[in-house]
Amino acid sequence: MKAVILAGGEGTRLRPLTCDLPKPLVPVCGKPVLFYILELLGKHGCTEAAVAVRYRGERIEAALGDGNYGSVRTFVSYEDSPLGTAGCVKKAAADFDDDFIVISGDAMCDFDLAAIYKHHKDSGAKATIVVKSVDDPREYGVIIGENGMVTGFSEKPSFVNCRSDLANTGIYVISPEILSLIPDGKPVDFAKDVFPEMLGREMPLGYYAENGYWCDIGDIGAYKRCTSDLVKGKINAEIPERITDHSSHISKTSFVAKKAFFSDKALAAGCSSVGAGAYISDGAKLNNAVVMDGAFVGEGVTLNDCIICTNAKVCGGAAVYEGAVVGEGAVIGDNAVISGGVRIWNNKRIEKGASVTSDVKYGTAAYPEMSEEGICGATNTVMTPEFAVRIGSSLSKISDSTIAVSCADGSASSCIKNALLSGISSSGGPAYDCGSIPLPVLAYSGKLLGADILVHIASRSNTSVMVYSAGLLPLKRSRERIFQGAVSRGEAMSAGWDSFGSITPFTDALMLYDSYLTALSAFTVPYDVRVVSRNSRFRDICTPFAKKISSGREKLTVTITERGDMSEIGCGDTVIDPVSMQVIACAYEARHGHDTALPFSFPHSAEDAASAYGGKILRYFASSMDDRDEEARRLAENQLFMRDGFALALKVLSYMSELALTPAEALASVPRSSNAGRFIRVNCPPQRILSRLKAVPEENEGAVLASGDE
Repeated sequence: MKAVILAGGEGTRLRPLTCDLPKPLVPVCGKPVLFYILELLGKHGCTEAAVAVRYRGERIEAALGDGNYGSVRTFVSYEDSPLGTAGCVKKAAADFDDDFIVISGDAMCDFDLAAIYKHHKDSGAKATIVVKSVDDPREYGVIIGENGMVTGFSEKPSFVNCRSDLANTGIYVISPEILSLIPDGKPVDFAKDVFPEMLGREMPLGYYAENGYWCDIGDIGAYKRCTSDLVKGKINAEIPERITDHSSHISKTSFVAKKAFFSDKALAAGCSSVGAGAYISDGAKLNNAVVMDGAFVGEGVTLNDCIICTNAKVCGGAAVYEGAVVGEGAVIGDNAVISGGVRIWNNKRIEKGASVTSDVKYGTAAYPEMSEEGICGATNTVMTPEFAVRIGSSLSKISDSTIAVSCADGSASSCIKNALLSGISSSGGPAYDCGSIPLPVLAYSGKLLGADILVHIASRSNTSVMVYSAGLLPLKRSRERIFQGAVSRGEAMSAGWDSFGSITPFTDALMLYDSYLTALSAFTVPYDVRVVSRNSRFRDICTPFAKKISSGREKLTVTITERGDMSEIGCGDTVIDPVSMQVIACAYEARHGHDTALPFSFPHSAEDAASAYGGKILRYFASSMDDRDEEARRLAENQLFMRDGFALALKVLSYMSELALTPAEALASVPRSSNAGRFIRVNCPPQRILSRLKAVPEENEGAVLASGDE
């Protein structure tokens, strides 16, 4: 008996498994599908097989070595151009002088090929199609026949038009004379071209129904099912040598190759498969996972119903979920999360802590950076609408009341905002959509709405999602940890269908903010006040109020940061810097009988300015660990001018108006201070430096290092 093995498929639906690997060499329990087929052929008396290749054919030829696989002698037949299933068979079987088997090199089966061949010979048919009864024939080419002879075909029929459940398995027995029906040099298919022509010529075309195992490994789902079936013993095939001492940490339905390292502290559950040379570290948990040859799985890794390809590396604490595929040579960084269904292409690197929700074919997948600037990442590559949904659903875990969300101008900012709001709603949280407004307007709106979480989104080439407590204060450390953990691990809350949170449009934000500025601008100064800012939207909001308080010709410029949270005043040669602006505001508040709240990092000169008028400064931490600064934070939530550049300028200008001061005189009326920063590289953990800091002397600011007995 001779055979032609069809091994030219690219396996596009199996990528990234088949990016560099021809489909017939995809391993099932550590052995290529092609080798299972060769063993099946040898078992049933086949002595010679032509392997028809095209895509990455050289790798198949290399895998076959000297051409002898057990009792089967093989040779490779290359297609220079696509010839279809029939065209490549004609080329490969040109020297065959007897009936031969055609079988796919990328479909697993355990059919009785000897019985099929004998039936074909006895029937007198010129070709025999091997068929199998299937539950759902809509995805197959179906044959229609009676008494063992084919009478018609139906290609992927609907249920209404389905007249048979006999699926064409792509396994045939062919008489050499049929090859004359196949034209040279053009794509020709057996099912679409040759067999219909045989019926047209009334040539005997038979079929043989098989009850054995057959699985076309056409996609990731089929590959996983085939692996599971082989491990469970549903396929009559010989799997490679395996660890047979199944202790409590390796399930009886899991395959672990003899040459794999599998830690006693790791777990393989369900129908997991681990190839030769793979390394499974302590604490790793595999559930229905496929880990191919040479792959590395780090400590504490979670692999659920996924595929880790040859020589890939999944580092400590990472998680790969249902249906995901990590390509050959790819590296998944520590604590990264690969969401279900995501495919990581070969040799790609996923950064530490990344949360990947879409396929990575090019470059690397970076995790959005969490910093004082918010959650930042490249727009629509790192910071995508899908990731914004995750952020939104995570925010609901730290909000006790409601969340107010706004964005900068632009379609990208608006899209990310809408996605984030959807995430909040899907987790059951209520939210206000404040639309496209500047950050200071959001702060005032949040105060009126009673929101305990404020979110502002700004998108250009990069997107920043800024998350604050009420009053634009930084999150407390406890909330920050819950939020960061929920985002990085994808631990989103999910509401029932009838428990989605409401998203309420808040359209009065600008009108109410105008009222706020109106109250702050009930004075005049003898200057022509101008507003300058890269944030044109905020500049346009502030300009009418600058004109309102102007009563002179000398130019005074208020320069506001793009974010809108800080400002400085310039007039002639005098510049009141942002720190001095805030110190003057402290003096203004003290003059009116109010204390002021500032972060601990703010210079001590604020206390001197406030105490001159009988006031005091309350301090709060940038990231509070407990409630020791609760009084200061409550005060800060209501003093929005400290984080609103124009409101701060109005406070300073009002101070000048009340005391009839010029900018230079206002600057001289309060203690001067400045901040300076310097980075020093140290060769030890920063905590060791902090542990040696002495108490701050009362007469000076800053800290000194303790050395020896000092």
